[in-house]
Amino acid sequence: MDRVDAVVIGGGMAGLVAAWQFSRAGLKPVLLESRGYTGGLVAGSTIAGVRYDIGAEGWAVRVPDTEKLAGELGLTVEYPRSAPSWVWFDDGPFAMPVRAILGIPADLWAPDVVAALGPEVLSRAAQLDAAPLPEQLPSDLGSLVELRMGAEVLRRLVAPIAGGIHAADPHLLATEVVSPGLTAAVRSTGGLAAAVSLIKGDGPVTSPVASVAGGMYLMAQTLTDQIEQAGGRILTRTGASSLAHPAGSGRGDDWVVRAAATHRAADPSLPPEPDGQPVEFSTPRVVVACSAVTARPLLSQVIDTSGPELVAGAPIAHVNLALQAPELDSGPRGNGMLVAAGSRGVAAKALTHLSAKWPSLTASCPDGLHLLRVSYGRSGQAAQDLSVDQALSDASALTGVPLSADQLVASQIIHWTGALAPTTPATRAWVQGLHAQVAEQPGLGLTGAWTSGSGIAALVPHARQTAARLV
Repeated sequence: MDRVDAVVIGGGMAGLVAAWQFSRAGLKPVLLESRGYTGGLVAGSTIAGVRYDIGAEGWAVRVPDTEKLAGELGLTVEYPRSAPSWVWFDDGPFAMPVRAILGIPADLWAPDVVAALGPEVLSRAAQLDAAPLPEQLPSDLGSLVELRMGAEVLRRLVAPIAGGIHAADPHLLATEVVSPGLTAAVRSTGGLAAAVSLIKGDGPVTSPVASVAGGMYLMAQTLTDQIEQAGGRILTRTGASSLAHPAGSGRGDDWVVRAAATHRAADPSLPPEPDGQPVEFSTPRVVVACSAVTARPLLSQVIDTSGPELVAGAPIAHVNLALQAPELDSGPRGNGMLVAAGSRGVAAKALTHLSAKWPSLTASCPDGLHLLRVSYGRSGQAAQDLSVDQALSDASALTGVPLSADQLVASQIIHWTGALAPTTPATRAWVQGLHAQVAEQPGLGLTGAWTSGSGIAALVPHARQTAARLV
């Protein structure tokens, strides 16, 4: 049995940040990752000779923690170019309201909101939002928007954003997970639009997201490098299979983690399967930072994990296109578009003009070369058969620029099966209960995207605090 300073189970971003935090404190952690690489949804590849992100592109800037981490890692932060995002409906595309949260407008009568919805819909929305607040507000985003602004605001503004960012119906999303503080702001101001206005402030509109210059994947790569340079070990294709409570370990207060080499499951949405000789680690510190489907059986060996059935993530996939298309130089649809559910003219759910959105990527592309990400997969849908021809057709419709196969320099099809499971109100309450139980276990921590809140902005401070508590 190998005794180590700390064991981190899971090599996605949460696990990397926790292991790096241990390293900063002078410890030498062992990180176990059952897949063949670290970083999870933060990953990079090369297309047409250009390095770029094939997963998460950046983080929400509502809190400063991720930008601070980037600085500590020696990375440069960049912001997308100033351009509106668009929404596609079969009756025509429109630019999304600039002063908004997840599509919820701060001013119902702003010109871009009027252009998107029309005065009749907005009159009804204003009437609903002026009504007295009920004693208890809905806990999910969809019901809150429907209550305060009506079904059309939900359908045309909020559902496309929620579907694009969180890959879920707004009714499946806990408001306080996807927009912390929004419910309290509604209570304090008496209205949903006023709450958004309070949170957004009166200053100039700034970008809600940021990334690492050169690609978000550099953050995962740098975390990995610095952990190993500080003496930590990162074992990929090695998955944890059991977690023993200190009282039964026979080694004082140490935890015992058993792991084994793994191979890819036949169903890639499932965790890799063990196929090697088991190895054991004893340690005073364990951080469980893997996915819920893997963490739940591990935690069940030491705490009560009974609770709701977890909602599966959408079968997300991207068809990434590198096109020699000077016609796209003007960025005809800003940084990209979201597609309303139920569209008959377009099969995709979103398009991101990557090479227009991020300045460092713009600089990496030769003149006339454009990188487009065409995204597919919604919550509740079966996985789609994807093709480059379909993506070209969808990209042509969404950009308004005819794009043909003879302009195609390279393409990649990327699947993220089962990723981004929505945090429902029931799941959020269950996770809070797990954290309370874990806090009573000396030397044990729990973090990860499904436990910390939505996105990298929530994950980074949570993972750092989890590891710091155990040092």
